[in-house]
Amino acid sequence: MSQIKLIIGNKNYSSWSMRPWLLLKEFGISFDEVNIALYQKNTAEKLGPYSPSLKVPALLHNETTVWDSLAIAEYISEQLLEGRGWPANPKKRASARSVCAEIHSEFPNLKKDWPMNCKASVNLFVSDKLADEIARIDAIWSCCRRKHGAGGDYLFGRFSIADAMYAPMAVCFQSYGATLSQEAQRYANTLLANPHVQTWIEQGRAEEESVAKSNVSYM
Repeated sequence: MSQIKLIIGNKNYSSWSMRPWLLLKEFGISFDEVNIALYQKNTAEKLGPYSPSLKVPALLHNETTVWDSLAIAEYISEQLLEGRGWPANPKKRASARSVCAEIHSEFPNLKKDWPMNCKASVNLFVSDKLADEIARIDAIWSCCRRKHGAGGDYLFGRFSIADAMYAPMAVCFQSYGATLSQEAQRYANTLLANPHVQTWIEQGRAEEESVAKSNVSYM
């Protein structure tokens, strides 16, 4: 297979970097990992040769550059997995794409108030708006498991792009003490027990860079 480079940010903070990284790892695709520390004075300069958006993640494959986590996941599935990144069943695939689009574009309060921080372990105040967003993710996880989860422990049975997209939320919920339904917590535990997720968390906790919460965004 041709050489692949994945440009990512700090593992402690960059939820968007985690998503394609986890997808590549879970499907056993070899790649070179390029880590660029975020929120530094020279971050944009270092990202310039790799990412047109000057954000992470970015994927370089042959002469192709792809940026944005969901676009990268689609590319990986299409070009490297023969479509296996998505469920094979058309109804499952439609639902998987829908819940991925939702986590990509919605949940502004979670993204602002509960940014990913692998080192965090604290129970934070939950506003009504935040509670509504947690409840929506709980409903997504519970509904997908009930309707589509046969054949495995993930949202659509076997691991898919949907699980890669929601894995950072399991980390956030663990870090900030979210209260979930039994079914949703069981799925969160499945994600947290994934060996690649555990590796990411361990490496994130080992990083020395520290960024103020107010500066952290979902890059």
